[in-house]
Formats: sequence, C-alpha cells, structure tokens
Amino acid sequence: MIVISVLSAFVDPIAGGLRRPDAVSVTFAFAYGAVLPARRRAPMATAAALSVLTFVQQAFGGTPTPALPALMVCLYALALRMGRRAAWIAAALVATSTVVAALLFQPGPVLGPQKVGAVGWIGLATAVGDAVRNRRAYVRALEERAERAERTREEEAARRVAAERMRIARELHDVVAHELTLINAQAGIGVHVGRDDPVQMAEWLTAIRDGSKGALDELRSIVGLLAQPEEAAPPLEPAPGLGRLDDLVLSFERAGLTVEVVRRGEERFIPSAVDVTGYRIVQEALTNVRKHAGVDTARVGIDVGHDSLRITVDNEGPAGLCPPNGGGTGRGLIGIRERVAAVGGTADIGVRSQGGFCVAARLPLSRTATWRAEPKQQRGLC
Repeated sequence: MIVISVLSAFVDPIAGGLRRPDAVSVTFAFAYGAVLPARRRAPMATAAALSVLTFVQQAFGGTPTPALPALMVCLYALALRMGRRAAWIAAALVATSTVVAALLFQPGPVLGPQKVGAVGWIGLATAVGDAVRNRRAYVRALEERAERAERTREEEAARRVAAERMRIARELHDVVAHELTLINAQAGIGVHVGRDDPVQMAEWLTAIRDGSKGALDELRSIVGLLAQPEEAAPPLEPAPGLGRLDDLVLSFERAGLTVEVVRRGEERFIPSAVDVTGYRIVQEALTNVRKHAGVDTARVGIDVGHDSLRITVDNEGPAGLCPPNGGGTGRGLIGIRERVAAVGGTADIGVRSQGGFCVAARLPLSRTATWRAEPKQQRGLC
C-alpha cells in the first residue's frame, strides 16, 4: 500500500497526467502506508487518522491523491467489519473532511476533479465493501440453512428409526411373551396329565404345535420387515384383530385360564390400527394374568360405541395387593400405553380397589376424535 500511495503522488489530478512529486506528498504517502495496517484492529480509528493526515497534507499544499488508495482500502475494510450504517457515516465524514480541505487549500473550481473525484472514489470503496459484506452474509445464511436442514433430516431419520424399533420390539414382545407363556403352561399340563392319559397328552401336544406354528408365522412376518426391500415377502395373513378374539381366548383356555368375554355396543367398522391395538391389549393383559396373577379366571369386556372402543381386562385377587407372582420387566404394560397413545386413546392400568388387576383402554374410532384424560377416581372401577 505504501508503494501505491507513493505512485499516486506522481499523478496530477488536474492536468490528468504525471508530475514530479513534492516532498510533502511522498512523506505523507509513507505515513498513509504506515497507518493503514491498523485497520484490522481499529478500522474507525484508522479512518479518522487517515482523514486527519489528508487534511494536514492539503494544508501543507499537497493534493489528496496519495491518500485515496489508503482511504479506499480502509473504508472497504470498515464496511466489511462494522456494517452498513457505520461504514456510510465514516465515509460521509471522511469525504466531508477531504472536500473541505480541498476547498480551503487547493486551487481550482468547486466541482473540480480533485473534489468530485475524491468523493466518488470514497463512495465506491464503501459501496463495494457493503456489497461484499452482504454477499458473504447471504452465503453464510444459505450454508447455515443447509446445515440446519441436514440436521433436521438426520434427526427425523433417527426418530423414525427409533419409532420403528419400538414398534418391532412391541410386536416381538407380544408374540413371544404370549405364545411362550401358553406353550409353557400347556406343556406343564401335558406332563401332568399325560402320564396316565396318552390320548389327552396327544391333544396337548397338538395345541402346543398349533400355537408354536402361529407364533412362528407372526415372527416371520415381523422379521420380514427387517429384510432388504427386494427381499421382503408380503405377509401370508392379515394382521391380528378383534375378529380373532375367540381363537385367542381358546388358546388361553387350553393353557388353563378361563376367560369370560362380554361384548356390548353396535356392530360397526373398526379402523385397522385400532383393531390391531385392541387385539394386542387383550393379548398382553391375558398373558400377564396367566403369568403373574396366580388365578385361573379373567374377564374381557369389548364395548363398541358411536365414537370409541372401550376394552377392559380384569381378574379377581386379594384386595389392595399387587399380583402375587410379579417380577416382570413391565415392558408389556409400557407397550400397552404406547399402543394406546399411538392411536390417540387413553389407558388406565393398575390394581383394583376390590382386589385383582385391571387394564382399561379407550380407543377413538375416528381420526378426528381427541380425548382428554378422564379424572382418575379410584383404580378398579373399570
């Protein structure tokens, strides 16, 4: 920058050619180059110092031409670092100081090239710096938006993966816990009665075979979802629903659990998601009764209303006590709540006040239906 300022001292702005520089112009050209590096730390102070030097140089009879390169670089840097308002205020002050000094100390007309040219170059440098700053800010905003969109896509993908994992975990838990519980119970009964009655032993083995076959079919359909898209095979049968409730009850009765089913309400279409959820609620609740309650009877209530499906599964037991054979992980009850919440319903699960355990769920039959959690009075009133 010192070299450019020195070369500018050879330009005659009035005649438009070259001239022999005087000692004042050369001296101040070196001063401009020495002050300019401070613009990175203090651009406003640097602009003020350059403006003062320009005024003093013209007072000693020099021209402002050697100061213009330094002033332009300083104002460009100031516009980049301090914003539009500060840059144009500084440019106006510098231009005013330069023009006033030219009017006071330089010969020539008021609108001469020294005065108008200096203002034009100062304004051009400020405008270029402001434009570059805006461009950089725009590019930076685009990059931040792209990064934010990428993070959002990654978070959404992770959320969907987690939701799918939870769904598959619920399905596997329902199938494995239900069928293995029944197979274990049927095998125990078969061992007990089969010693004296081979025919009945064969019946129990047949029930175990049929139950394990159904469990394998469901597991195959669930695991098929984890295969590659081109390898996934369509399920061989529809998802289980309340239409298969009788088969479900029969499988528990074969395992020694007597189930009373009470149906109320009107016959109407039940959305598939609600249908599957209702089936899984009954399946998990009866499995818990068979595994943990220590009783041999349970009740299932299905009430189809105008806009909701109510499901209750309860069993008798000692008043105020939890199931005696507890010790499960609680994953099944968590899965029930998650399933109910997924279709927009509500669930109430806990010990009945008169003894035993109760699972009650209310599922909407319309996508537009919304439910408020009903105030819990006393568990066991379901």
